Order: sequence, then structure tokens, then C-alpha cells
Amino acid sequence: MSNKNSFRKSVSLFTALLIVTGAIAIVTYSLSSGEAYPAKGKDRKDMTFGAISSIQNNEQGEPSWIISGHWITNIINKTMDSFNQTNPAKFDSWVYMVMLDGTAMHKHSISNFSLSDISNQDNATSYKGTVTVTLKDGPVEQVPIEVKVGNNHVIGLSIDSAKTNNHFGDTPIYGIIPPKDDIMKMMSQMGNKSKMDMHMNMSK
Repeated sequence: MSNKNSFRKSVSLFTALLIVTGAIAIVTYSLSSGEAYPAKGKDRKDMTFGAISSIQNNEQGEPSWIISGHWITNIINKTMDSFNQTNPAKFDSWVYMVMLDGTAMHKHSISNFSLSDISNQDNATSYKGTVTVTLKDGPVEQVPIEVKVGNNHVIGLSIDSAKTNNHFGDTPIYGIIPPKDDIMKMMSQMGNKSKMDMHMNMSK
């Protein structure tokens, strides 16, 4: 019984971590873009966010790097007709990368997403386009990327190896898509807490 309770607690903590990480993604996006985003109810419902948690190979094809961070997007479950100049497709990600022995810690950002194609196969949807990727020598623009969503639970980022000197290895960067209800509940709780904090500060 104790093992089951311990497992349930671990799952609950992990889910909470994913949601909090996604919430941090929204805050980071807002600060980096200068927008109060997503400010409106509709904008908030259109966004999906989650955690990156992936192991990447080295040049010899052996697991050597841990990638951890977060992503935020409005492309999931959409079609090409969903977007236009006033409502563009968005995908942003911020990740830390470190070797398995804890050395060589550094970070990357993926931004300026431009969607070019959406296709479906079985339970997976592929969103292709280009992004800007920050590397050691500076940002690299127009990098081809495929964002693949599996059964609305897993997200995989395949970044063009030629444009990035194979920096991310030969496998996709994987992340998790938390349940939408959990995301909305967390956003609601965050909004209520902000209102409560504001009321308390004004009453002092």
C-alpha cells in the first residue's frame, strides 16, 4: 500500500512540475516578447505549453546530453487555415543542455517560428517550418524544424542538423503535453492568486 501511495505522490508531483514549468514558459514569453501574453481568455485557450525532457546523442550516436526546459505554442490541433498575418502560428522553446556527467551546461532558445506545412499520419501530426536557434556563435536563422505531436501527449522537435552543426544529435528533442484541463486549472489558480495578492497589498 505504501508503495502505491508513494507512486501516486510521485506522479502528482511530476504533473505539478510540468504545469508549473509551462506556467513559467508563459511568464518567460511575456517578458521576452514585451507582450502581456496570453492576456485575453481566447488567447489563453489557444496556447498549449509543457516541459522538455530529453536525452540527446553525441557525434558517435551515444547518449551524452540531457536537455531540459519548456515550450509554448498555438499550433496543436490547428490547420493551415487557422493562421494569418494577424494571427500567426507561434512556437517558442527555451532549454538547458548539459552532459550526463553534469559538465558543459549551456542554454538555447528556439523562436521566430514560421509555419509552412501541416500533415497527419495515424495518431501523429507534423508541423513543419523554420525557426531561429541560438548557438554558441550566435543565432542561426531559417533553420528547418519539424514539430511532431503524438496522440496529443508527446511532442518531438527535429531540428535540421546541417544548419546547427548536428548540435542536438541525431534524435528528436522530446517533451510532454500536459492534459488541457490541468493547464487551464493552473492558469485559473494563478489568476486567482494574483488577484488575492493584489487585494492584500492594497489593504496594507
